[in-house]
Amino acid sequence: MLAERGCFGELGFLPQNVRSLSIKGGDLSKLDRTALVNCLDSDLYIVFGASYIRGWLAKFLVKNRALNIHIGLSPYYRGSSCNFWALYDNNPNYVGATIHMLSEGLDSGPILYHCVPRWDGENPFEFTMKSALVAHKSLTSRIKNGEVFEISPTKQCKNDELRYTKNADFT
Repeated sequence: MLAERGCFGELGFLPQNVRSLSIKGGDLSKLDRTALVNCLDSDLYIVFGASYIRGWLAKFLVKNRALNIHIGLSPYYRGSSCNFWALYDNNPNYVGATIHMLSEGLDSGPILYHCVPRWDGENPFEFTMKSALVAHKSLTSRIKNGEVFEISPTKQCKNDELRYTKNADFT
């Protein structure tokens, strides 16, 4: 929590123009359309921090060109706790975030670009936390100036994958 506060500031309520729907982790794909009907008419869809999205919702988001913020540098590190594993593997140059098109596969959509935090001597956890911060700032800026819509996505090369992890691998 200290690392989160250091990166993102103190806890606070969302602005009045933001609505949220709280659901239990892993339950997003279990919701039917009626539960999400109020958010299915957007100009842009951004996925961050969601569990693996499947079924009708995955198809809907892919069709509507949703963007995904993956905390890890794909295709090198995919799955769970990617930045931890990059450091564990002694690959600090693979700590970062990937902005990519959402696909029905896990973290496998075409890549728009990578965001890499600068290491300023902080502890490893704080360093990896900065990946989310630089990704959010970069994507917000590129949406605002329209640049993100001009980037040609690049297909991920499976041969470049260094590690694919699941939560069960993180012990």
